[in-house]
Amino acid sequence: MLQNLFQSALTIGKILVKSQFGLPQFRAPEKSVVVIANGPSARSFIDRCEEEGIESLKQKGLAFFAVNKFSCQPEFFQLKPKYYLMLDMYFFEFSKEVFEKPSLHPIAQYKPDFEKTQRMINETWEALQKVDWPMVFFVPQLYRKSYIVNNLNNPNIQFVTYNYTVIKGAETFRNRMYDWRLGSPQCENVVNSCIFNAMQAGFENIYITGVDHDFHINIMVDSDNTIIRTESHFYADENKKHPLLKQEPDGTTGKIRLHELFLSLVKVHTGYDETARYAKHSQKRVVNLTEGGYVDAFERMSLGDFFRQFS
Repeated sequence: MLQNLFQSALTIGKILVKSQFGLPQFRAPEKSVVVIANGPSARSFIDRCEEEGIESLKQKGLAFFAVNKFSCQPEFFQLKPKYYLMLDMYFFEFSKEVFEKPSLHPIAQYKPDFEKTQRMINETWEALQKVDWPMVFFVPQLYRKSYIVNNLNNPNIQFVTYNYTVIKGAETFRNRMYDWRLGSPQCENVVNSCIFNAMQAGFENIYITGVDHDFHINIMVDSDNTIIRTESHFYADENKKHPLLKQEPDGTTGKIRLHELFLSLVKVHTGYDETARYAKHSQKRVVNLTEGGYVDAFERMSLGDFFRQFS
């Protein structure tokens, strides 16, 4: 009881500092949406969409929700997703100078492979500049005035701002803050933020695919105790193996420890559990279409059963 009161009080303080009151609310006209994450299993879903007919699915009321670097892939221009969301600060926190010369990014000074990451981020935004269909882009209000958002200049893209302030405290308090759109559950992964924003946009049925989340079986520790993570996507990726490094307080390069990595994974799945709880409270349905995968917070459905609903 006391802990909940303390957490609620802390959250109110965070809201006053980080959140924006009175954000315009977006309401989606569709009832069903599929959040397409970038895991390998998304390939099966995308292939089935092409077989069923992408435009036919849209005409039957199904919308697509893309995330992160999806716009760099040819499938992006085939599916033409109506909704898009980025959460990670790396997609927003850079200057014009860094955009023009990625090697100037401060992180690249202690993490050399980040220059390649920044180049991929640039490609993501450059692809979004080519969007020639109506798109709703969800952006955290903290980054609404960032250089890249202010300079996208694509009239086909409508920006919708949301508050990403992690809400903690008593359950009734959390529900109220979510209802007022002053914050969200912990979203260590962009998919959780998509699910939550889709609920707030009025979608009744939210499906997720490509959510393999097999991070824990794709890591190794090399001879000098550096953790190497192999990322796997549905698309070809030349930058698959990443040493997990961080900047120490003195500016030197440090190694992420195994307990830090697993703590982050705990936050990923705890966040999904909280979103699943709020979905039930809000009478929304969240369904996991991922074949296999390690997200156990939502009910599952096979691709066959899913596509039969839209046949």
